[in-house]
Amino acid sequence: MKKILFLILLCNIAVSTNLFSQNNYKRKISISEWIEEMEKCKVQEYWLEDTEIYYDESADSLYHWNQARPKPSGKNPKIDKSISPIVIIRNCKLPDSKAFQIRNIVFQNNISFGDCEGAGQLIFYNCTFKQGLDFLNSNLIQLGFEYCSIQQRTVVVESQISMFSFKNCSFYLDNKAVKSIYEIGYEIANKSYQHLFYIHQNEKRINSFYLSNCKLEPTEVIPIFSFNGGKYDLIYIEGVNFSNSIVSFNNCSVKENFTVQDCKFHLPLGMYKLNFPKDNTSFNWSQLDSVGLGLYEDYLQPYTNKTDTLFYDVSLFNELNSSYRKFFSMYRTQGDIESANACYKQMKDMETRRYYHLYQQNPSIVSWFNWRFNQFLKYFSEYGTNPVQSLIISMWTILFFAAVYFFFYSDWDGVNRTFLIKQHRKTMQYFRSEQRLEDFYTDNYMEDLKTFADYKKEMAESKVEIPFFIILLGKPLYILSIIKHKILTFIYRRTEVLQGRWIDLKPVRKSFVGITVIFSIIIYLVYLGFIRALNSITLSINAFSTLGFGAIPVKGVSRYITILEGFLGWFLLSIFSVSLISQMLQN
Repeated sequence: MKKILFLILLCNIAVSTNLFSQNNYKRKISISEWIEEMEKCKVQEYWLEDTEIYYDESADSLYHWNQARPKPSGKNPKIDKSISPIVIIRNCKLPDSKAFQIRNIVFQNNISFGDCEGAGQLIFYNCTFKQGLDFLNSNLIQLGFEYCSIQQRTVVVESQISMFSFKNCSFYLDNKAVKSIYEIGYEIANKSYQHLFYIHQNEKRINSFYLSNCKLEPTEVIPIFSFNGGKYDLIYIEGVNFSNSIVSFNNCSVKENFTVQDCKFHLPLGMYKLNFPKDNTSFNWSQLDSVGLGLYEDYLQPYTNKTDTLFYDVSLFNELNSSYRKFFSMYRTQGDIESANACYKQMKDMETRRYYHLYQQNPSIVSWFNWRFNQFLKYFSEYGTNPVQSLIISMWTILFFAAVYFFFYSDWDGVNRTFLIKQHRKTMQYFRSEQRLEDFYTDNYMEDLKTFADYKKEMAESKVEIPFFIILLGKPLYILSIIKHKILTFIYRRTEVLQGRWIDLKPVRKSFVGITVIFSIIIYLVYLGFIRALNSITLSINAFSTLGFGAIPVKGVSRYITILEGFLGWFLLSIFSVSLISQMLQN
C-alpha cells in the first residue's frame, strides 16, 4: 500500500511541475532515430526528456501503418529490434500521425512514459515487453497494443487517454522479475499476489478501454487486474479467460457502455462502488455464476456472499449487497430474466447467511424463523425464481401423503380386514360347494337383477295405459341397465375353471385349477392395490389443494393427517402462486 501512495505522490509532483512547463522541447527526432538510440544505448537506463518524436514518411517506412498486414504466426514471430536498457521517456511529445506502428521490437526491460503528450496514436504491434510498461501523467489520443506480449505489469496513473486498447495480446507475470517503484505486490498466506494490470485515476479519464481476445499465460503468481478510480465512457472486455486472476473495479464510473462478454472468471469479481449504465451494459451473469461478486481489501481473502466475516461489518455487507442489486436491477431493466434470477439467488444466499449470523448473535424466535424461512424458500422455489421446482416438490408431497393414506381405510374403496375376510370366505365356499362363479355374481347382485326384472314387467303391463313413446324411452334405459350384468355373467360363465368341488377333482385338474386360481388371486390383489392407490392419490390431491370434502372419507389418525396436509398445501401453493406471478410479471 505504501508503494501505491508513493506512486500517486510522485505523479502529483509531476503534475505540479508540468504546470510551470511551457513544453519547449529541446530536440526533435524521428521514430526510427528514437528506436535506433534505444537499441544502441549501452548503459543501464535510456533517458529521453523534453523531446518531440515525429513520424518521418521517408525515414520511418519500416514503421508505416499497413491495414492489411497479417497477424504474427508461429512460436517465433518476426523481431526486428531488441532494446536492452530500461527506457524512461519524460516530458516528450509522441508522434501525432496515424500512419505508423511501432512493431517487431523486444523491450528487455521496463519502458516508462511520464508527462508525455500525443495528438495522434501510439500503436505497438507484435512487440514484447519483458519487464512491463508504465504511463504516468500523460495525455494521449490513442494508445493501443496488438499481438503484443506484455510480461510483468502494465501501470497507468493519472493519464488522459481517449482510446486505450489491447487486442490479441498475451500477459505473463513472474514473481522473480526485477522490481521497480511501480511494482505492487503482496505476500499473503504463502501466496504471491501481484499487479499485472493497474490503472489509478483521480481527475483524469480514459474515454474508451478495450481488452479483446487476450490470453493470460499460466503462472504461480496470482495476477491482479485493478481499475482503481476514474471515469470511463466505455469499457469493452471480450474473449478473455482470466484464469486465477483477480479482477477488481474500485470507485470506477462507466458512463455510456459497459460490455463484458465471452469471458471466464475463476475468482470473485471486485465491484466496490462501480457505477455503470443499466440500459447499455452487456454482462451476462453466466460468466460470474460460479464465482459471484466480491470486495477486495489489499487483495486478502475477498469478501463474498459466502464469507462469514463479511457479516460483522454492516458497511461491507451493504456495499456488496448494493453491487448485487445494481446487477439485478440492470438485468430486470434489460429483460434478462435468467441472469436476473441467477444474480438474485446469490444475493439471497448472502441474506440467508446474514440471518444465520444475526441468530447466532441474538437468538430469538424471530431471528430463527427469518433464517429457516429463507433456507426453506431456497429449497422450495430458489427464492421464488423457480416455480417449476416448487410445483415438483408439491407433487412429491402429494405422493408422500398418498403413500400414508394407502395404509389407512377409506370409505371410497371400502377395502379393510372385514372386506378381505368376506372375500376369503366366499373363496372357500366356492371350492367347497357346487356353486359356480356365475352363481356368486348373481347372488351379489340379486337385488339389482330383481329390480330390473320388475321394471321390465311393469313396462309390459303399462304399454296399453301409457303413450307409446314413453315405452320407447324406457327400453334403452332397461337395456343399458341390464347389459353390464349380462356381459359380466357371460365372462364368469366362460372363465369357470372349477366346475364342481375341489375335493372331487383329479390331481392333474387340481394342478391346473390351482395355478389358474393363484394367478387370478394375484391379479385381483393388484387390482385392489391399484384402486387403493388411485383413491389415496385422489384423496391426497383433494386435501393438498383444499378443494373441500363435505365429509372426510377417512377415520382415526389419517383424518388429522388430512387436515395437516390441507394446511401444508395452502402454504406451499401460496408460495408457488407468488413465484409464478412474479416470474410472469418479469416476463
